[in-house]
Amino acid sequence: MRDFLVLLTKRRGQAKKAIADMVQLAVTFIDKMPTREEKFNLISTIREVTEGKIFVEVEYARCTRQYAEMKEEDGQIDEATDTIQEVQIETYGSMEKKEKLEYILYQLKLVLLRKDYVRTQIILKKISRKGLNENGLEAIKLNYYSQIIEYYNHEKDNLEVAKCYQTLYDTMVATEEAKVEGVEITEQQKRSSFENFVLYLMITSYSNEQVDLLNIVNTKYSRELEGIPTLEKFVHKFLVSELMPLNEEKVQEELGGYEPFQEAIEHNEDHLKLLFKQIIQHNLRVIEKYYARIQLDRLSALIGVGIERTENEIADMVVNKRIVAKINRLDGIVKFHKKEFVNDTLNNWNHDIKSLLGKIDKTCHLINRERVVYDN
Repeated sequence: MRDFLVLLTKRRGQAKKAIADMVQLAVTFIDKMPTREEKFNLISTIREVTEGKIFVEVEYARCTRQYAEMKEEDGQIDEATDTIQEVQIETYGSMEKKEKLEYILYQLKLVLLRKDYVRTQIILKKISRKGLNENGLEAIKLNYYSQIIEYYNHEKDNLEVAKCYQTLYDTMVATEEAKVEGVEITEQQKRSSFENFVLYLMITSYSNEQVDLLNIVNTKYSRELEGIPTLEKFVHKFLVSELMPLNEEKVQEELGGYEPFQEAIEHNEDHLKLLFKQIIQHNLRVIEKYYARIQLDRLSALIGVGIERTENEIADMVVNKRIVAKINRLDGIVKFHKKEFVNDTLNNWNHDIKSLLGKIDKTCHLINRERVVYDN
């Protein structure tokens, strides 16, 4: 059959309609093949006769995916990835959107298995996140965000990881409420997504967006947060202007069992260090509010770390423009200054100009008065 398929489809002058009908008929025999080897051979033959023919592009794409899946089952990840990447599925106009998205997600899965993060970045641009909000795409949306977490974690973009887990959790809740068929969600999956959302948010560097999201966690997700007292305690501490001296052993004991800090997760040790860093820098921001100058050894005692580490964290925050401070190492004193914003600078400049013009006006008035007295 394979020989006749090749012969008939490559016959000179063969009508496109006839070729399309033959290919579609051949595709129906794939699942009827008695052995896996014969099935693989038939798929390879169909790929051969449909390659480069636009009028049978859908059949070519489907057979290519089946071919890649069989290669993946055999452990030949590189060959499967190279094969599936040849198909620019986003350009196929005759394939339904849902099937096209599933195809791109399979491409994404294979490149992630190969740890090809450059190619991953390219594939991510093929999917519009807004388009995933349509009804009926809930399973695809969950699959998409579950996969891209690995990419953002590799890139050490903890804020994006946190956002992905937030979207996962919100989608799971919405899907469960809408009782969408074909999507199974467990309580453990929901809890894990919410925990990871909060934890990755806590280890994210301080920014307005990070603070906004922490406030959202504290208000919008208050019920979920109450069910996890350990995370609730840390979220509240990060949001109030109170010191929480660092005790690394205690923090590791309380949070070390959560997923971001487990050995199976890439950069798990860095995540723990980042958490310690955020606690120290939170303490420094609190002290900056209440002190204009403070002894370095006293500051170190308040935040619970050594003098050298305190200096390093202050330097890091100054470089990243999170605080304005100077360290006098000879006297062992840290001086904090209020951060000047653009509006403050403009207001000060406006005040200085007004003062200068007032003095010029007064000077001119005195000169004119003296001139009048002299003339008389």
